[in-house]
Amino acid sequence: FFRPYAQEIEHSIHILERFDYHITLANFSITINGVQPLLENNGEINIINGRNPLLELAKKTVVPLNLNMDNNENILLLSGPNAGGKTVTLKTVGLFSIMAQCGIFIPAEKSTLPIFTQILCDIGDQQSIEDDLSTFSAHVQNLSAIIEKSDKNTLILLDELGTGTDPDAGAAISRA
Repeated sequence: FFRPYAQEIEHSIHILERFDYHITLANFSITINGVQPLLENNGEINIINGRNPLLELAKKTVVPLNLNMDNNENILLLSGPNAGGKTVTLKTVGLFSIMAQCGIFIPAEKSTLPIFTQILCDIGDQQSIEDDLSTFSAHVQNLSAIIEKSDKNTLILLDELGTGTDPDAGAAISRA
C-alpha cells in the first residue's frame, strides 16, 4: 500500500528531521535564555554575563563570566586558588566557541566571538598507563602535538600545565 509512495515518505521524514532539529535548538535556546553571538574575524572575545549551560541545566549555582579580550591580546592566563572557577572558565569559553560556530545561541547577555579554524585542548589528567607516561610527560606530549597542529586562528585551552611536576617548574612552563 505504501510502497509506491516510499520516496515521498522518505523525503517527508527528512523534512521532519530538519524541523525537529531546529525546534530542539530553539527550545534549548529558550531554556538557557540564549542569545545569538556575534561572530567576527578580528579575534575579539567579549562575553557579558555568560553562564556555562551544563551547570545551568543541572540547576547549579552559576557565577556569570565576564571576559573581554581585544584582537591585540593573544593569551588569557588564569591563576588563583583551587575551586576558583579557572577550569570552568576555560571550558565555558571553549563550549561557547563551539556552540557559536554551530549556530547555537549561548547563555549570555551579549557576546562576540572569533571564528576559529580549530579548538585544541589539554584539560585534565591524560596519564596513560598503557603508554607508560607520567602526568607531566602526557602534558608535554599533548603540548607538542598542539603546537604542531595550531595556526593563528586556533583556540588553545590549557589547564593544569604543571600537574605532575614541581610547582615552580610548572609555573615556568605555563609562562613560556
